[in-house]
Amino acid sequence: MRHLTSLRAIIFAFIVFSFIMLPIRNGYILRWYDEMSLFMTGGSFLHHMLHYPGGMLQYAGSWLTQFMYYPWLGSAILISLWVIAGLLSDRIWRLPEGMRGLSMLPSLFLLVSVLVLDEAWVSINYPGYLFAPTLGIISSLFIADAARIISGVLWRGIFLTACTLLFMPLGFYAILGIILGIIGLMQQFKRHKLSASTIILITLVAIIIVPQLYYYLYDGFAGDSRLLYLEGLPDFLMKKHDIYLWLPFAGIILSTLIQPAAAMTAKPLRAGRIITCCVILASGCYGAVAGQKSEQFRATVLMMQHIDTMRWDKIAYIMNHIKEPPTFTMKIIGNLARIKLGGGNEKVSHNPTDRNASPRHKEEFLMSAFVNVPVYYHLGNTHGSYRWAMEHTVKYGTRAFYLKYMVRNSIMHGEYELASRYNRLLLNTIFHRDWARHFQRYIDNPELIKESREFNSIPENPAETLFV
Repeated sequence: MRHLTSLRAIIFAFIVFSFIMLPIRNGYILRWYDEMSLFMTGGSFLHHMLHYPGGMLQYAGSWLTQFMYYPWLGSAILISLWVIAGLLSDRIWRLPEGMRGLSMLPSLFLLVSVLVLDEAWVSINYPGYLFAPTLGIISSLFIADAARIISGVLWRGIFLTACTLLFMPLGFYAILGIILGIIGLMQQFKRHKLSASTIILITLVAIIIVPQLYYYLYDGFAGDSRLLYLEGLPDFLMKKHDIYLWLPFAGIILSTLIQPAAAMTAKPLRAGRIITCCVILASGCYGAVAGQKSEQFRATVLMMQHIDTMRWDKIAYIMNHIKEPPTFTMKIIGNLARIKLGGGNEKVSHNPTDRNASPRHKEEFLMSAFVNVPVYYHLGNTHGSYRWAMEHTVKYGTRAFYLKYMVRNSIMHGEYELASRYNRLLLNTIFHRDWARHFQRYIDNPELIKESREFNSIPENPAETLFV
């Protein structure tokens, strides 16, 4: 038990578990997450993020999300950050031997926050979601660690009070870091109860007032006054269908606050090793369950990748070999593949509503609308494809996937200047620029369109019955 609950053993097990659950089991899904996000260079995107509490975390998270283009590379960066967070927690709270493994609990819940994503990724308008919460927790721990090494109650209180000014770049995570710093102050200055209490009271008042000052005085502040102190957390809906998305974040916050409580115990609990082992195992089981994607979702993501490479035979193979009943979205893609292979139906029957299929009942419609972007394009309804891509971009944010089809449709419409504007955003990315350079050839030299296998496969005037 002593070896099993040692911090090194738990970190090693966590790294192995994370690599299994991310690039090994869900690598192509991580690649899809990158496709459905975008980091934009230039001052406009940065200026936009400056108006959101926690916006700088989203900005940095969006930049790091680009590395999910190569799932093993992106996962390695993310897992490294989780290990750093665990080591920081261990350094700050110095838990009793045998309980140090609790330092990895926040990182384990951060892993779960990635694993619970499925169709919900289509409608989450939170740039940098994969990395931003991790960067937020690390920022909170840095605040607590910096406060810990400052000597003197007064100076520590001044530092923590000044950290309230970080509310705009860090949002909720600035408040969490200050609270952790206050707990550390309470822990180390028991002999200075009067002065410590005064400093803590002043800091708590600053936590309440400073966000309000930002809200009323900062020009262009973007946020909800009712959820002001939670700004910087993902923009999930406050309703029962999104509870499963909120649960990992509740675990992150609680596990972060549990550690200083455990550190305050004068002696290690006799059952501390057993409790630590049970908590870690239970959290790991939660992560394993969260990482079990439905066969329909996995099939949909794979078929979307095959659409991009026009491998209609592979889509047909998936449809013929799937064990679970295909969803309406899968039927749409499968019908497109049959049409391209010389068959297909005039209509695609809609599945009856299955309220047990997804905690978010609306996601089936959103996935269908999302899939219609490439389906309409390949059936020749380029105006319909462009419309769906634009509507999703306006509602859920700019993403590489939609930009690519807006470029394709604009080229098909002969609107080369418009296509160039969209393509310019992709040219400024790290890994999508090769795609953008390829299609820039058709924008600069429209006569090359006739030589394109993809553009030649798009019908000019498809029959109305082919529309889904």
